[in-house]
Amino acid sequence: MNGLASSSSPLLLLALLGACADEKPPAAVPPPPYGIISKQDDQLYAGVARVDLTPTNFETFTDLDNDAEFDGCMTDPDATRVDCEEPFNDLNGDGRFDGVWIAGYQSNRAATGVHDPITATAVVLSLNGEYVTLVGFDALGILENRIRDLRDMLEADGYDRNRIVVSSSHSHSAPDTAGIWGPDAATTGTYAPFVESIAPGIYDAITVAAAGMVPVSASQGITVMSTDPTLNGEPFGGINPDPSVLGGMNDIRDPILAADEVWALALDGADGRVATVVSASGHPETSESNHTLLSADYVGYMRDYIERADGGTTVFLSGALGGMQSSSGGVLPSIDTNGARVLDGAGAPVWLEEDGFAFAETWGVLVAQAAQTALSDSTPWTALSVKHQDFLIPVNNISFKLAFQIGILDTPDSYVIRDETCPEWGLDNDLFGCVPAGVWMVQLGPSTLASFPGELFPELFYGVPDEPAMTDASLRQGDRRWVQDDPDCAAVDFALCKDAEVVGDCDCLQAHAAPYVISATETTPIRDMLPGTFHVPIGIANAYCGYIVPEPDFNTFVSVLTDDGDHYEETNSCSKDFGTLVLDNWALLVK
Repeated sequence: MNGLASSSSPLLLLALLGACADEKPPAAVPPPPYGIISKQDDQLYAGVARVDLTPTNFETFTDLDNDAEFDGCMTDPDATRVDCEEPFNDLNGDGRFDGVWIAGYQSNRAATGVHDPITATAVVLSLNGEYVTLVGFDALGILENRIRDLRDMLEADGYDRNRIVVSSSHSHSAPDTAGIWGPDAATTGTYAPFVESIAPGIYDAITVAAAGMVPVSASQGITVMSTDPTLNGEPFGGINPDPSVLGGMNDIRDPILAADEVWALALDGADGRVATVVSASGHPETSESNHTLLSADYVGYMRDYIERADGGTTVFLSGALGGMQSSSGGVLPSIDTNGARVLDGAGAPVWLEEDGFAFAETWGVLVAQAAQTALSDSTPWTALSVKHQDFLIPVNNISFKLAFQIGILDTPDSYVIRDETCPEWGLDNDLFGCVPAGVWMVQLGPSTLASFPGELFPELFYGVPDEPAMTDASLRQGDRRWVQDDPDCAAVDFALCKDAEVVGDCDCLQAHAAPYVISATETTPIRDMLPGTFHVPIGIANAYCGYIVPEPDFNTFVSVLTDDGDHYEETNSCSKDFGTLVLDNWALLVK
């Protein structure tokens, strides 16, 4: 500019100045709503709130045979007709059973009561004008259209719709939010008063949390559960009597891998703990399926333990749940009422082996204690940022296609995209259409949170162990990670098994890819793509489309209409392409 001024005539200079004067300054960015603090003062602010969305006054049935299933008829309250064996209380007098169907495990499991609340908890964070809301919700998985409704509500108030991540815990004792666990295959399992309360309820939690923001300091970190020998079987260097348990997880699909990291973030204000945010993997199914009570499962116990011990409000965000991360069916060290380990007379652990609410409480307390231990890093935050990448998921799996066609999903058909923006539309005869989704990267000081719209297999996030049996199928017999391997498959190319039940003597439903890799294209696991010190997977976030399976190991033969062997997860995944889509879009996002 100096060079231009020194060589220009006064008239030219005046003309240039006049042109600059006519230019309008950039429009001021409006402040965020709800009282979110946007000061440029290097101070971290936080607010937290919880809403109780537990269904009330719903109709229940009498479980006469105690099998946790409704064996009556939907239009026979008194069970007087033939084969209508169990009555229900027809509260509204319409002659029809208007019950709350529980998601996960078997269908036809109606709630008869409430064990503990079903809640949504929101924490709002801001730093130097940047802000984000993280929400943990006690549900199997909220479909994208419900999250879209919520984002629309927020955007109408001036809130940036992309600054929210809602993670479902995946509780198998919560009301059905997908629609596929109803009384039969043709009837939705959603309870309208509940699903219709989701967006308004979370909205209320966000507005209350934002209005109560205060200055806080942060501490964070990660605990690796497999460093505890009581949580590992002998093949993994531990003393747990279950040889397949790793990091407290009983992975029922080969290879045995564990997403056993527990991340925690503590936010402390002048008057004590404001909030604790915890992310952990593991299906909240530890209370089992032989009961009919609504529950947050181990997540509720985890929150209660931390809140009693440390104060504040605890937010739970699910991790990498797929493939199959669960402590259910395993063995845990027993604890007493104070959370201390129970030992026998010789000083050895006493083991708890049976699922149920005592098992759920034990795992919840163990996760809570791991979260407390994780809070080792108090590095001041220098940045808070949010990025996201939208994409479309093709629905080409028969399970989801049937659910859409029958109309039982909690997603209207109008949300399905059927045009040229849907990959392979018009080319793939198996394609039903596409549903929207996205991935979010949230940087919170030294922690980077990475979200996924489903149950992510841990290998997609953490990578595949560098072990010979991962590459060579002939080495899998007797290997600690390949406990269900069929030796007749050792010489069979998995490419031949990908769309088959058997090949020769090989049971393809027990076979897995060799080499076992996460993708044929993007080979970098997501954790290795992320900046920061602590890398945190956030599952079932802002959408839910089932399991996210590595495409090279996806068996397209299995479905809800066939046996599935060691490939159950494929029956509950929107697409064989899901894993590759997530990896590719994460690669785009970080670049």
